[in-house]
Amino acid sequence: MLVPALALAGLEMALHAVGFGHPTAFAIPDEIPGYLRSNPRFASTYFPAGFDLRPLNFRFPKSKAPNTLRVVVLGESAAQGVPAPQFGFAPQLRALLRARYPDREVEVLNTGIVAINSHVIYRIAGQMKDLSPDFVVVYMGNNEVVGPYGPGCAYLSEMPPLWVIRLSMAVKATRIGQLVNRLAALLAPGTHAAAEWGGMQMFVNSTVGADDPRLGKVYSNFEANLRDIVGAAAAAGSRTILCTVASNLRDSAPFVSIHGKVLSGEDLKAWRSAYDRGRTEWLLGESSAATADLLEAERIDPHYADTEFMLGQLDLDRGDVQSGRRHLIEAEHWDALRFRPDPAINDAIRRVAQSAGGAVSLLDVAGLLGSDPSSTAAPPGRDLFYEHVHLSMAGNSKLARAVAASMGATLDTAAGQAHPWIDSDACAAAVGYTAHERYPVLEAVEAIVQSPPFTHQLTYPEDQARLLSLLKEAHEEGRDPRVLHEAGAALREAIAHDPTNPDLPRIAQGIDDDLGDTASALADLRLAESLRPRDFTLATDEAVLLMRLGRSAEARKRLLETAATCTPREQALMAPAFADLFSRTGSLAEGRAFLDGEIKRSPSIESLRIVRAQFAQVSGDPAAAEREYRSILSANPGSRAALEAIVRLLEDSGRGSEAETPTLDALAAQPQNFDNNMRAAHIHGTRGEREQEEACLAAAERSGPLPSVTEGKLSRLLLSLGRTDEALEHLALARRISAFEGDPAATEQISRVIAVLEQHRD
Repeated sequence: MLVPALALAGLEMALHAVGFGHPTAFAIPDEIPGYLRSNPRFASTYFPAGFDLRPLNFRFPKSKAPNTLRVVVLGESAAQGVPAPQFGFAPQLRALLRARYPDREVEVLNTGIVAINSHVIYRIAGQMKDLSPDFVVVYMGNNEVVGPYGPGCAYLSEMPPLWVIRLSMAVKATRIGQLVNRLAALLAPGTHAAAEWGGMQMFVNSTVGADDPRLGKVYSNFEANLRDIVGAAAAAGSRTILCTVASNLRDSAPFVSIHGKVLSGEDLKAWRSAYDRGRTEWLLGESSAATADLLEAERIDPHYADTEFMLGQLDLDRGDVQSGRRHLIEAEHWDALRFRPDPAINDAIRRVAQSAGGAVSLLDVAGLLGSDPSSTAAPPGRDLFYEHVHLSMAGNSKLARAVAASMGATLDTAAGQAHPWIDSDACAAAVGYTAHERYPVLEAVEAIVQSPPFTHQLTYPEDQARLLSLLKEAHEEGRDPRVLHEAGAALREAIAHDPTNPDLPRIAQGIDDDLGDTASALADLRLAESLRPRDFTLATDEAVLLMRLGRSAEARKRLLETAATCTPREQALMAPAFADLFSRTGSLAEGRAFLDGEIKRSPSIESLRIVRAQFAQVSGDPAAAEREYRSILSANPGSRAALEAIVRLLEDSGRGSEAETPTLDALAAQPQNFDNNMRAAHIHGTRGEREQEEACLAAAERSGPLPSVTEGKLSRLLLSLGRTDEALEHLALARRISAFEGDPAATEQISRVIAVLEQHRD
């Protein structure tokens, strides 16, 4: 055994010496001596390379300075602060602690990463001594089923014993492991093709029922990982705050409902009849009838998640909070896409906290926010969450305050040492959250919820209508000159009080951009760059601003210097900026040669071909652009970018009728393309093809915000096709949607139509 071990050690050292591979630890040396930085390639060890999932980009001193309070946050996307990490609970916690203890330097290292779970977090905890925390805050548990080695994982669902998982991950982190992966990709390219990260929609076919026997192993692995994470924190001399995990019970309908048992033909027919009646009555607001029918559906199949969700909503509407909470927790439990934590996860967190000793404290966030069976608070909804598990500004504020208070119990050791806690408004100002920021945050939410599995939710059409209303309101408010100038002043003040926070100048840049002050935006961005480790996105944005200022030579130099240190994928992401540079400077031949070279180097990255087509178009060669777009669609009929581009090109060149063919051809491959669904509905409508028009409008309803007038049109089509019950459902949705459109007269008109239709139906 000794000889093979020595040989492997020698190979590992040799690969390192020749520069093969990359470091895989979470914290790696920064280019500034004496500092560590988050490793941008850390997650690539545990995910397909094409996913390009990264931790937040930050640096911190390797040796913690005296009188420094350092907090390490462990978790997934909710801990990271998605959709806006700059306003998550970690930066709010830092603001609270800085105000409370002004004589101390406060560092909060947020290690949260999208899509990871406890297996990966265990690897981060292995470096805890290098992180030197005073406190470790653990907020995790959402991704145990869908993350790596979980039964609902879309790319790695095998569940070997825990020791095998850990050994596999340790091997992958070595240079030898990276060599093996590289060789496997070369020898079998078809099975190791680089996949793009597709977000939650990647998991829509990875259902796991609540009674799946594999879940027991998931929960035991989670508990074992958590115990060892706590042990690593203790070995580093840190105190640990274990948080239970909260979720949106009230306003996040299940993603996928499946029957809990195989129903006989008669039972299935009876269930379907009761469920369909109950759902229509629920939409119409007929509470008593809906409750009766849904309870009958529940009797036949008590495990259908959507039934439980509607019963919970009805209970809450009647003021029966405890019964409503029970039904909503059942809905979450039986949801077959397990993106929210089951009560078993929080039970494991409580057990670990109880047995861990005095250096570990439990913060029962699920109980505090109302998503636990024993909670006394109202079941949480969109007041605290943007969607299913990601906390809103208010939700992050509550979590940050609870964590800060838990720390304060230890830190407030001397009378008069601590200042009062700042309030929520002061905390928001400290992290740079103003009225201007509402719109970009909601835009980020929209990007998450416009795709499956959100489109499968019962409430999707009205959720989209509500979000569209909020977006319009936030956009108008954020563009108001008075709001912009007030936001700019607030950011200057925040930067003055916290000059080392790299998020603040980045936020200020967005405000200056909207004010049209490109020179100030450039100064903001350069300040942000000075406070972060090297980041190709910041450098690319700097080049874009330089081009706007007419400083193309400087922009070229910045882009070339940055690209020289980037990976091929990063260079592909920089391609639009290069194309912009070549277009602005009239360097068309150079631009074509550059894009051809990038595509040759990274032929699997479709976005490069889109950029090449766009470059051809702005260079005055629409025929070449059209050929490129058609070629992309031929290879990938699901390419939304190529479809929308070719439709615009055809319409702009006066060939609108020719756009009908790609529009209709793409229906099957792009069911979530709202614009295409609406175009196709119009085409079929002009042809008098009512059934096809109805199908396209129904697809549009499940792919974007459909206005009440279009819901009304859909209901009329259904009536003309003799589908009265479905027409009534869509009228009920139209009425709900109209409430967000601010037209009470329209809502009343829809109600009158519903009343007439119900009379005829009876």
